[in-house]
Amino acid sequence: MLSKIILASFFMFFGYLTRAQVQSFDVIAENLKSYHLQHNRSTLFIHFDKNVYTNNDQVWFTAYLLKAAVRSDQFHTLYLSLVNAADSTILLQEKFLIEEGMAFGSLTLPDSLHSGHYNFVANTNIKLNNDFDGVFMQPILIKSTTINPLVPKVSVFKSYDEKTKKGTALLKVLSSDNRFVEHAEVSYKIGRGNNILHAGKAKSNVIGEIMIDYNADQINEGNNLLQATIRKGKDIRNLMFNLPVRNAKKYKINFYPESGNLIDQLYCRLGFEIKDENGNAIHGRAVLYDNDKVVDTISTNSVGMGSFMLQPDKNKRLYAKILGIDSSKRFDLPSILPDGLVLRARNSVVDNDLPVQLESNKASSIHVVLHDFSTIYLHSDFELKAFSIQNIRFKLDSVPIGLYALTILNEAYQPIAERIFFAHYDQINKIQIGTDKEEYQTRDRIELSLNALGRNNKPLLGLVSVSCVQANRLAQYNNQNITDFYFFQRHLADLPQHPLGVKYQDPEYLNLVLLIKGWRKYKWQGEKLATTKFNQSSMELRGTVKKDNGRLKTPMVLNTIGGTKINVLVTDSAGHFIIPSANLLSTEQGRVWLSLSDKKSYKYDVELNDPLFEIKKYVTNIGYKPLANGVVMLENNISNLTAYSGIKLKDVVIKSKKDDRLNFAVRGANKCGDYVCRSNILNCGNHIGDSENRPPEQGKTYKQAAGSGSITYSGCTDNEDKRNFKILKGIRLAKDFYQPDILNKNEPINFATIYWNYQVAIKACDHTKVVFNTGDISGRFKIIVQGVTSEGVAYGEKEITIKSK
Repeated sequence: MLSKIILASFFMFFGYLTRAQVQSFDVIAENLKSYHLQHNRSTLFIHFDKNVYTNNDQVWFTAYLLKAAVRSDQFHTLYLSLVNAADSTILLQEKFLIEEGMAFGSLTLPDSLHSGHYNFVANTNIKLNNDFDGVFMQPILIKSTTINPLVPKVSVFKSYDEKTKKGTALLKVLSSDNRFVEHAEVSYKIGRGNNILHAGKAKSNVIGEIMIDYNADQINEGNNLLQATIRKGKDIRNLMFNLPVRNAKKYKINFYPESGNLIDQLYCRLGFEIKDENGNAIHGRAVLYDNDKVVDTISTNSVGMGSFMLQPDKNKRLYAKILGIDSSKRFDLPSILPDGLVLRARNSVVDNDLPVQLESNKASSIHVVLHDFSTIYLHSDFELKAFSIQNIRFKLDSVPIGLYALTILNEAYQPIAERIFFAHYDQINKIQIGTDKEEYQTRDRIELSLNALGRNNKPLLGLVSVSCVQANRLAQYNNQNITDFYFFQRHLADLPQHPLGVKYQDPEYLNLVLLIKGWRKYKWQGEKLATTKFNQSSMELRGTVKKDNGRLKTPMVLNTIGGTKINVLVTDSAGHFIIPSANLLSTEQGRVWLSLSDKKSYKYDVELNDPLFEIKKYVTNIGYKPLANGVVMLENNISNLTAYSGIKLKDVVIKSKKDDRLNFAVRGANKCGDYVCRSNILNCGNHIGDSENRPPEQGKTYKQAAGSGSITYSGCTDNEDKRNFKILKGIRLAKDFYQPDILNKNEPINFATIYWNYQVAIKACDHTKVVFNTGDISGRFKIIVQGVTSEGVAYGEKEITIKSK
């Protein structure tokens, strides 16, 4: 209904609707709502202290629930999984408390990790239409000090043999100290999913090599994956490798006409990108041709994107050739439609006004719709004359900050042109970070002055997390910030990395992104979509008590113990029970004990269904890709890329085995992962993996890791579950960041993260002070402050230098 449409003075012209038009327009509005319902998900963002870690490193994070698809008080658990990007092996899973839309936590990375690319994958406890809600992924890089006994490498020994019609891959197995690994057992297969071309087993020879032959003529992009498992004694490694596809195009050009199509005789801006077969963007040049006549030279920028203007002619054949590769390779431009309309916007990143041009090559009646993919903010009609430009200026006073689409529909309400744009760029909030000095010394005092600023530098209230990290622990290609993520990344996939890391601060970059990555993303339906039923559920830890492998006849009482807190719950008459999230809270490194209160509890058996089991299946089936592929420079005088080998070997990883331990081994720790450092501190964050660590003794008193007070150690229960006794992975509560004593000269301070604070409240009336100390590491450090304000998300960063005394 028109009463549901927010109508404002966006246009210089506004038309009236007939009843037939209203009915057609209502279908459009309902379709948008249906689309929104089907794709509506909570938006979760996590600020990790860094994205480059070492094994045995400490991880600190703050999670923000920026948009909730259901009531925010229904979220109670954040599930965090550490996954190897190469083969989706899960190395670690933990639970953390979500309270008032935020979660705070820390964990210790396993000391058994090898160097490579990994991902933190986060899920909330909510499911919508049986899909996980609030999913967030943070790629990280692990630089490990652990000696790797198996380092497999693959190369193509021969891509094609004319006589045998076969290709040959060379698998070489070495150790990390470059010793040959002989007689390693290798099982391999070639193909993807159920499409397996070949499988086999072999052993490496005395120099650690195996030759794997394959039918090169049968290899295509759907089956060219070589997967291998290498075993030597107790060590197991997996690898994946893309075999070359014969006669495949090594490069391609993708063209994106601004309004969706090229229309005969109408000037149009085209966005374009050049990519190689691995998805890397190419920084290079190409030549446009009209048959054999050169029309123009076009080039991509440093992130592999570019644009140019063109007046299409349906009687001409337009194509492009990339400079620096085989000149016979032609890349056709999109087909040219004889009739249609173009929409031109000089700038798609605007403040309060959006000027656009509409032009048609024939007289036509059109409908213009401005929407945010769920709500329609405007609908109006226009009568266009042939080859007469219609200039329109939108006033965006009533439109909130964010991404929008301007969609042009024909008389039959079918989409014929669309443009994505960002409104109120001047209203993006920022965090202003002031320091008392630009340069510091080791074991020095740093004082920050923080302000959250909105439009026209208006002071805002804010709730932010603050980190100060060694700059080389923040790899740019894995970098994410809350503003980029909320406004762009969650809507537009495959964003190219920015040279400076922060994307939203560069309007020119954003204009190209919206032209290319936002091109015709949203599809409209001509008929009314079927109503989608909205199903919501919450994942809980469930279980069943059985007696002598049979169902109970009467309810059973159970106890859960988390730290010093004991909770009682009762099963139903069949033995089923649900453990409330409040009963799973634990400060004891996430440990919760579940036991039966019956004197003859040995006769009973407890079966558990932890949501982590379901999440594990989901997480292992995700295809992990980098946030952005690399950019390669294409030289004009060569026929190949200098930085491109043609085949990319993915990281070699440990294959996980069934392991129900609460924590991976920490040097000097007991089975529960508890340890005492040289300074008599229980689970000291400054001495993770230290050779002088020792297991704590039950009943003895130790200093607390937070730096104040003491604690009596209650002991570690054997980690093996019994039939009637279970050790549960509870919901972990946040612990304070360890701030060492800089006056203690005998205590080395070698943290890469010298400061972390989950939650700092920024005042609107005055500067907010944050004080911390430097450690013993010198060099460049980056301060990152991000979170939420009274008017949306906000981000800020500042670099400082620390010099040795």
